Amino acid sequence: MIGNSDMDPTAEDVVSFGPFRLHVAERRIERDGSAVHLGGRALDILIALIEQAGTVVGKNDLMARVWPDVTVDEGSLRVHVAALRKALGDGKDGARYLTTVSGQGYCFVARLSRPDNPKCTPTRPSCEPQHKLPALPMRLVGRDQTIRDIADKLRSERFVTIVGPGGIGKTTVAISAGHALLGEFAGAVSFLDLGAIHDAALVPDVVASTLGLMGQSEDPSDGLVRFLRDKRMLLILDCCEHVIENAAALAERLYREAPRLHILATSRESLRVEGEHIHRLLPLPSPPENASLTATQALAFPSVQLFVERASASSGEFELSDADAPLVCELCRRLDGIALAIELAACRVGAYGVKHTIELLNDKFKLLWEGRRTALPRHQTLRATMDWSYNLLSELERMVLRRLSVFAGNFTLEAACSVAGSDDADDSQVMAALANLIAKSMLTASATSSSTRYRLLDTTRAYALEKLVASVDSQATAQRHASYFLRLLERIGDQPSETLSEAADQFGNIRAALMWCFSERGERAIGVALAVASMPLFLELSLLTECQLWATRAIEALDDGSNRNAGQELKLRAALGLALMLTKGTTSEVGALFTTALRLAEDIGDVPNQLCLVERLHLFHMTAGNFGEALDIAKRGEAAACKENDPVRLAHMQVALGISHHLAGDAALARFYVEAALSRLAVARPAIHGQLSFDYPSRARITLARILWLQGYSDQAVEIARAAVADAIRVGHPVKLSRALLWSLAIFVWNWDTENFEDYVDRLLLEAGKHSLAPYQAVGEGAKGMAMMAQGRLEAGIDLLRGAMDKMRNHRYGPLTDFRIQLAEGLAAVGKTQEALDTIDQAIAHDRPGKYLFNMPEMLRVKAEVLIAANGARRAQAESCLKESLDLARHQSALAWELRTATSLAKLWMTQGRYNEAREILAPVYVRFSEGFGRRDLKAASQLLEQLASLQPNLRACVSASSARR
Repeated sequence: MIGNSDMDPTAEDVVSFGPFRLHVAERRIERDGSAVHLGGRALDILIALIEQAGTVVGKNDLMARVWPDVTVDEGSLRVHVAALRKALGDGKDGARYLTTVSGQGYCFVARLSRPDNPKCTPTRPSCEPQHKLPALPMRLVGRDQTIRDIADKLRSERFVTIVGPGGIGKTTVAISAGHALLGEFAGAVSFLDLGAIHDAALVPDVVASTLGLMGQSEDPSDGLVRFLRDKRMLLILDCCEHVIENAAALAERLYREAPRLHILATSRESLRVEGEHIHRLLPLPSPPENASLTATQALAFPSVQLFVERASASSGEFELSDADAPLVCELCRRLDGIALAIELAACRVGAYGVKHTIELLNDKFKLLWEGRRTALPRHQTLRATMDWSYNLLSELERMVLRRLSVFAGNFTLEAACSVAGSDDADDSQVMAALANLIAKSMLTASATSSSTRYRLLDTTRAYALEKLVASVDSQATAQRHASYFLRLLERIGDQPSETLSEAADQFGNIRAALMWCFSERGERAIGVALAVASMPLFLELSLLTECQLWATRAIEALDDGSNRNAGQELKLRAALGLALMLTKGTTSEVGALFTTALRLAEDIGDVPNQLCLVERLHLFHMTAGNFGEALDIAKRGEAAACKENDPVRLAHMQVALGISHHLAGDAALARFYVEAALSRLAVARPAIHGQLSFDYPSRARITLARILWLQGYSDQAVEIARAAVADAIRVGHPVKLSRALLWSLAIFVWNWDTENFEDYVDRLLLEAGKHSLAPYQAVGEGAKGMAMMAQGRLEAGIDLLRGAMDKMRNHRYGPLTDFRIQLAEGLAAVGKTQEALDTIDQAIAHDRPGKYLFNMPEMLRVKAEVLIAANGARRAQAESCLKESLDLARHQSALAWELRTATSLAKLWMTQGRYNEAREILAPVYVRFSEGFGRRDLKAASQLLEQLASLQPNLRACVSASSARR
């Protein structure tokens, strides 16, 4: 129990801890009344730590306090802390006063108390009433408020039972509550350990014997009632579960007939008698999952505090480092905050280290770990604790508990009845057994908005699973478990993501079922069907590695079988192809998987899956840079959707056609298809937007934004793109979010919007890295390099961009056009003009045959700029490139490219004194814009027109008219 602020010592205080008494004003410390010789610096350190008991005090703060006017190093502090520990006997016989937090400082961890009379030095006043309580624990972690709550409830209600699973700390809390109430009961507190009683009928006799009522010939219960009827005292009945009928009967009678008696019981299930108030003892709080905590942050959780304390006590000196903190957090979570389990694990750290101790958790021998020799027999090993509870169950309850151990994580009532029930246990019997297991703290239940979820604690599950494996019931239980989850997933089917996500928390069970199915003793047929049914879930949760693993195993099992199922195979190949494309890129294996799956779908006439595979093949070819093939496959899909009369799939194909025409440079036709698709998708049934779709509304909106930007509507484009990305962020699907970020990045690059661009790049890198989306990670790295170049960090940005392009080539991911354009500009800016020219020429040569033409005007413009920077004598060639760029931009209705090229050409002509031609080429383009005047391109054009106007007065009227429109 960490000391509270009201225990902080002042100059008048006497503070006690363990056998020690510290007289602050006199700078004197005693042990059991005898003086302890302690150096002045060590005493200063002790006082400083006690002042902030329970808090980590930094080393610098301690040195400033103890050596205020002297500069010392940490070595001096360590020497005096070591002397202090030696004087206190810290670490001997389980005593613990100080804890070291690696890299941080020190913490005083013992319980503190202040005597009512500071002048009174004896440890125990001679007038103190004698009690029958075990010694107060040296330190009780994380239970201060619990003890206060139990004490308050005992004062008001008189009868409280502490209920919880074995090893959670019920006895320790009861003893501590008894000590907290000693004063109020004038020492009249008696503790009875019923755990040693083997004959339940002896409970009244043992209670009477403990209270000194021996040799009575009558019923001891009558004598107890007469003895206690007028006495105010606290009776603690510990470990009632194995004698619960007799203990409950005696407690109820004493509560009724001894009105001044207060009763505190501990049990793994409630006594269920009149007057009883239940306090269910919860596990020690542990850090949440996926929380990356430092050592200091982790020590805020009681389970971690307990682990560190016991590890220090058992190994001499254990410091929790920032590196070990996540491992200790994981260990405490996996042990469910059960105090005994944490203590036993902590005792292994000295021998195995933190990492290997966690690995031992997967070993059944964790149930054999030995604890303190002085502990009660039922608490000396985890197996002994579990044996104690298991032996108290009925045969039906034992059978149900064994079968429930097959579940990995939580499960529903329906699942429990399906798996634990059979010929020897119908649903009503299983439900009754569940209720009893919950009452006996062998099973936990938590209510959600839709259902109640059940779960075995990890230690209980490990014990029960051992029992299951050793029984004849093991295989049949595993088969029922796998079959249940197959039915569940088939019932959900290809539903919208909102429906499918309801099964997300059952991933652990599905994975466990698949592992059994494909094990040596499993059933392959169930495994293949379960893998097929699991594919939508894996894709929805972005569990792409799991998707690859189980799709591959299921395909191998189909290859080995004589009765191949084309429907199952095409779904497995389609899912595997998508997972591989997202994680490995557009490899030949991915293309083969999609092509084979499409052929299978055509063979069996499965039109919905044909259309789904057409969508994936379109994305595959687009990503690989095969734009002709992509356009052909989109047209093929449009024809199939029309034939099937499926308006939603038709909308999907129209989005694909819009993207293909956009990248081919036909902005008008692309916009026609995308706007038609958006109209259909606005009224689409929700189911089509599930886990196997590509989030077509988002793709369509961002494609529209890209087209609008090219057509000169940059403000609208940015607004639509931001809204689409914001929606993707709200949905939170990693793959769909990554795609939205990736597809919209170009708009912010074109707009020179480095702030929003870099925010989106960072988010893309985060999502791609977290979910192993290697191709997207490479794109994100390249985009990061572009952001660095825009910020003036040219060399570093060029290096990062080049590395990302190499990775993209390895993944065969997409055309590198945008990156080549930026790389060429960066190389030219650092004076590497020939390399820049080679880079942009490669981009132009690569994209012309592939019909990736939408940014060909920009490539030609950048080439011209590089030529101008390379050599003034090549300006004629640069002018030719700019004219070609201008013609192509006009042909594509790409007003934004037209403005950029016209600006570059006007600059070139202005340097040659060709002012009229410069004005005539730029002004007509500029006046066609109706928005975006705050953007960089329009501002540059406006400034150039102003310069030309200063050289030609008759141009001012044109510029003034444009300004007025803004």
